[in-house]
Amino acid sequence: MGLYYSGGYDWTFVPGPIREAADYQKVKPQSEAYGKYVDAHMRELIDRYHPALLWNDIDYPKSGHPLQIMAEYYNTVPDGVIDDRFGVKHSDFKSPEYQTIDKISETKWEECRGLGRSFGYNRAEGEAETIAPDELIYLLVDIVSKNGNLLLDVGPEADGTIPPVQMTRLQALGAWLHLNGEAIYGTHPWKRAVGETSEGIQVRFTQKDSTVYATFLGQPKTATVVIKNLSPGAGAQVYLLGSPTPLVWDHQGQDIKVHLPAALPGQYAHVLRLTGPIS
Repeated sequence: MGLYYSGGYDWTFVPGPIREAADYQKVKPQSEAYGKYVDAHMRELIDRYHPALLWNDIDYPKSGHPLQIMAEYYNTVPDGVIDDRFGVKHSDFKSPEYQTIDKISETKWEECRGLGRSFGYNRAEGEAETIAPDELIYLLVDIVSKNGNLLLDVGPEADGTIPPVQMTRLQALGAWLHLNGEAIYGTHPWKRAVGETSEGIQVRFTQKDSTVYATFLGQPKTATVVIKNLSPGAGAQVYLLGSPTPLVWDHQGQDIKVHLPAALPGQYAHVLRLTGPIS
């Protein structure tokens, strides 16, 4: 279980409002009373719930004691993890918001974002403001290929139901993972994250044990697909997730040419599983 705490804002201490960029700092409470208040809350959360993840948001009051709280947390939950929003240098992972990165990170990271542009339900958001199903799947695949996690916010309506515009995205993502989750769950980055086909479709790589997964961020338009700079060794086998029989493939210089089945299973992003020596 992970617990969220907003250490940076508390409207009972400084009510705002936030109208412009400078207000983001002005409304952060920094009184001695607020520091004691936050420290006490954190200790209660740690002692009572032993959270596996302690996720603070925005900042920590300068009048508080974040490093001491972290030490107490690790003493209570030795394998617990802490995000990077406590206002100090130490953290167990980075948490960019609505941002991704362009290469594999040795440090674990997690993109934090909503299905729409808000954290919570916003009745003004519709199709145009909500990430498209294919873009959501591509985002997840890209993040995992670079040693990241996706923290995806879902904003329910007042009665607790998920708005249809968000539900369609969750259903598409769930269906895709049901077929292709093998390329996501329990994997880690391969030696490189990014590849490309000869027709310009982006590819992302993940790995589990000696198996490499190549996920197409787009729909192949021909019966064969060539992945650039990917060269399986002798005896390697190539499968399409969702299809039981191995695919025919051959080398094309430093590339691999794969013959796809006439009908591709699933939607949005198709995955090749490559076993054997891969370079």
